[in-house]
Amino acid sequence: MNCEEIANLKDGYLDGELDALTSQKIEQHLRDCHKCEEGFEADTALAHAITQSAPYYKATAELRQRIHSTLRDAIGAEDMRGAARENQPLVTRPRAERRSVVSEMPWNWLALAAAIVLVAIVAWNLVPRLQQPGTDQLLATQLIASHVRSLMANHLTDVASSDQHTVKPWLDAKLDFAPPVVDLTNDGFPLVGGRLDYLDNHSVAALVYQRRKHFINLFIWPTTSGAAKAQKVVTREGYHLVHWTDVDFNYWAVSDVSEGDLQTFKSLFEGQVLHR
Repeated sequence: MNCEEIANLKDGYLDGELDALTSQKIEQHLRDCHKCEEGFEADTALAHAITQSAPYYKATAELRQRIHSTLRDAIGAEDMRGAARENQPLVTRPRAERRSVVSEMPWNWLALAAAIVLVAIVAWNLVPRLQQPGTDQLLATQLIASHVRSLMANHLTDVASSDQHTVKPWLDAKLDFAPPVVDLTNDGFPLVGGRLDYLDNHSVAALVYQRRKHFINLFIWPTTSGAAKAQKVVTREGYHLVHWTDVDFNYWAVSDVSEGDLQTFKSLFEGQVLHR
């Protein structure tokens, strides 16, 4: 198989939809082609991040009560019809009245009707929420995916330097804003470099710092007038995310270091920016 064929079969392979022979050919190609292997690893990491971050909504007490009530009504109606049939005389005179269609429905049809009602109630309450995940949830998923992708695709930096006076001019020339760049080497967070990234439908600066054997991606872009000012801390899939803002910029730090280390990094970075 060539790279074009692999690209066309990628989605089916990742979803486990291909036969064993085709999957074996793809795996052989990935072992021989480093470029395709990197692409598959990045897509796998992104799919994993999205899957693990999908919102989960627990049924409310009101919804559970409505479901139980619907099922009790269906079961009670069937019990009453059964008792009526037992008390009915063996010989009865025909009646002119039309009997209710519902009263003649067997139990399996009533159970099906109750199930349909149940599905309708669940869909009515939950589908709109699932279709409209929060902005922060989507952004957190993108941030984790970008962090993982930078580590797996050997694209940690576009400009590799521990000198802030090298990294900052490079970013300033590539972006329509001038992100702050500080040196935290003496505090145990040496600067590794920087790169361009794309988040939330716009270009952002990504500064890379190191904490022992771990990397911290700090994503920066201009703030807006309606942006939330309170600090946010998110933990997801083994990664910690810390968000804060100042009068000019949004900051999101992402890493698998401890939450305490990431909070320390945030305080040190924020302190140097404020005293510049």
